[in-house]
Amino acid sequence: MIQIANPIYDSVFKYMMQNRKVCMILLGALLNVEIIEVDLIHNELVRANLKGFGILRLDFLAKIKKDDGSFEMVSIEVQKAEKDTEIVRFRRYLSRLYDTEAYETKTVKKKNRKGEDVEEIIETPIHIVAIYFLGHPLDDVTEPVVYYSPQAKNALGEPVEKAALNPFFRYLSHNSIVVQIPYLRKNARTKVEEFLEIFDQSNVMPNDAHYLMLDNIDNKPDGYNVVVRQLVSAVADREVKMAMAIEDEYASDIEDRTELEEIVEEQKEKLAEKDAQLSQKDAQLSAFAKTLFSMGLSREEISEKINIPLEQLNKLLD
Repeated sequence: MIQIANPIYDSVFKYMMQNRKVCMILLGALLNVEIIEVDLIHNELVRANLKGFGILRLDFLAKIKKDDGSFEMVSIEVQKAEKDTEIVRFRRYLSRLYDTEAYETKTVKKKNRKGEDVEEIIETPIHIVAIYFLGHPLDDVTEPVVYYSPQAKNALGEPVEKAALNPFFRYLSHNSIVVQIPYLRKNARTKVEEFLEIFDQSNVMPNDAHYLMLDNIDNKPDGYNVVVRQLVSAVADREVKMAMAIEDEYASDIEDRTELEEIVEEQKEKLAEKDAQLSQKDAQLSAFAKTLFSMGLSREEISEKINIPLEQLNKLLD
């Protein structure tokens, strides 16, 4: 049995992914490519609001080796959310990548109008892959790992295979990979699922959710032990421990606030229901008083008959 820090915590996930070798192994397994180089370009943890939940964003620039032996630069956007989160926010963060970051700068030599050799810096778009680690399940989708890719078709609905390689289509769309942590299972069916066993929450220690216990690390894919060692290292890291404790406090505060808001909403609903009942009763009483008034009874007589103050009766009749 091996104890590792629980990567469902943002602090542990960041600690794991800040190791370049771990990034190359884990992202390479998810993308099913060989990653030659990888750089962490940007990372941030965004708290949506007091009852909202954080999204951890990590942006990577990776150099991958293609099947034909050539190389390509790819922008990888990793977003991790433990709780149910608005899709709009995921889109907003991804739009920033399209807007400012998913470009490769190159210097090219060309001739100017005078025929002189000059250098020009140009920006070339690069392909984007978005990876989402979700701590909550999606409705009606129970697969632990889902790959979503745009598919080009002609007017007859037939696939256009070469479109996927054309820069126009490739750089104006992106691929997505969704990892649903609640559905990760011990009996992995693929290499990717084997790597992702490090997220399996059924391995949580009974008295401490900060840690998982792995009972089998033999016969795993190449690089699996490297990822596990990084998470073993996180167990003893003082800053990671403190960060996990803070996350627990934040989550507890959110639960308390959410519970309080639910109680308040429940009371509001009861009051609204009571108000509606009172309004209905007033309407019935008003109709009855008006009927008696039309029959010639005086206001004083009606007030005494239906047992309400004269002031209140006047409001019902007016």
